[in-house]
Amino acid sequence: MAIPNYQEFMTPVLKIYAELGREAKTREVEDIVANAFKIPPEDRALMVKSGANSVVYSRVHWASYYMYAAGLLEKPRRGFYKITEEGLKVLKSGQVVNDDFLMQYKSFIEFTERSAPKTKEDKDAKPIIEPEDPETRMEGAIKEMEAVLKDEILASLKIMHPEKFEQVVVDLMVAMDYGVGKTTRYVGDGGIDGIIDEDELGLSKIYLQAKRYSDGKVQEKEMRDFMGALADKPVSKGVFITTSAFSDKAVNMARDSKHHVVRLIDGRELADLMMKHNLGVRLKKGYEVKEIDSSFFED
Repeated sequence: MAIPNYQEFMTPVLKIYAELGREAKTREVEDIVANAFKIPPEDRALMVKSGANSVVYSRVHWASYYMYAAGLLEKPRRGFYKITEEGLKVLKSGQVVNDDFLMQYKSFIEFTERSAPKTKEDKDAKPIIEPEDPETRMEGAIKEMEAVLKDEILASLKIMHPEKFEQVVVDLMVAMDYGVGKTTRYVGDGGIDGIIDEDELGLSKIYLQAKRYSDGKVQEKEMRDFMGALADKPVSKGVFITTSAFSDKAVNMARDSKHHVVRLIDGRELADLMMKHNLGVRLKKGYEVKEIDSSFFED
């Protein structure tokens, strides 16, 4: 029998989470859904091309993640999903869940916009979930996996211990070649969470503020406190990094600073930078894409 595609798995997977009534790993749900569809052992053993997971697991994973992106499932902790009130409501309505149905949710639309390949010409176009030509399809798949990875990085940062997060912020600045860094949690440096020495003698420094927020934005008060801490130090540059976002007033205060250059990095940019500089991520699989060498065939 043909293994159902990820969209065909969506409604059954949602029902399984409802029946379990608790958080569960994808691997557990994979076994239940495979039994429900009576998928034979030889099909369950089929692997995706990368060899990382089975085809069934991969499709259950994407079905779960898409419903998470729409808000039908939640992630109480890394690697686990649980049905939400919205998910229960959808099941009760009898709706068949697929990509088209999920497009009514703003969070899912935003997810597809982040993952769909865009050029300068079509950046305002509607999101493309399944591009037609192979090259665009591959680009779209890579963009989608990157969007998922960024979400996972941000989710992991938001539940990280505050002291560990401060070290991550320093490690990122070092990875970006800004200098040698250290956290200041043991020296009580006036609310500053990290210091980067831009030169070997430490004559030029960057001061760091790290705010690990699960919800809400960095407000004007936090920005004022940070800038006040900078004013007490012999520095001209500061970087404020958060897992959330900045209020308009906080942004304006940093922008209008007359004595310091203050750079703000929100959660999305933080995840982007961690991916770019290979912090907290590792290579899963490399693919070679070849094209014709026309010169080889010329006379």
